[in-house]
Amino acid sequence: MFLDKETRQATLTRQLDVIPMDALDIQINIIGAGAIGSWVALSLAKMGFIDISVWDHDEVSIENMNCQFYPIGMIGKPKVIALQELVSMFTGTTIQIHERKYEGQELKGLVISALDNMETRESIFKNCRMSASWIIDPRMSLEAASLFVCDLRNSELVSQYGKTFYSDAEAVQERCTAKSTIYTANLIAGLVAKTVKDIATRSESRIKNADWHIGNNQLLAWGAEGNRYS
Repeated sequence: MFLDKETRQATLTRQLDVIPMDALDIQINIIGAGAIGSWVALSLAKMGFIDISVWDHDEVSIENMNCQFYPIGMIGKPKVIALQELVSMFTGTTIQIHERKYEGQELKGLVISALDNMETRESIFKNCRMSASWIIDPRMSLEAASLFVCDLRNSELVSQYGKTFYSDAEAVQERCTAKSTIYTANLIAGLVAKTVKDIATRSESRIKNADWHIGNNQLLAWGAEGNRYS
């Protein structure tokens, strides 16, 4: 499905003062089509971004039904194929898909690390830091989330972001019945989408990193200039 220019602009009428059409052409790569990545892909397409690529090698499973953007009827289907169909149906935008695991490919533009393991996050950073311009790294658990935003052209931010990684063995292992909720996924996906908008429009109020204790209703965020929001 493809929307002509006039129709596409008409669908975006109510946001044009905030996200002008000329800000929507940036290249976006989403690594992971799960709880965060699936909602981010939908949100960005709804916002009018069209150059969106998504990478994932998994299939939709019954355990994904509580917090990912997939209907029960798509269980067993590759996530990226299901996501491409759904995003097209909801927005008229056809995202590009890669039905395989990310394995160190150099990517350009803005890269969103929507993953559930630290090893691949670090691999994205190491392999894309010279080719991409930005990395947005959301992380979530049952009722908590964090966000790291790295301008790869800023050596100080690159150094700071490089210190946020740890081994998967060091990560807290949640019980299988206490891993994810739809509201945590939606909240952090929305913050990712807002951050993409800030980058695309060159907003000075962009978040650098955030800690969101959703269970306690507390959001702490730091801006690009080091200022703190709460």
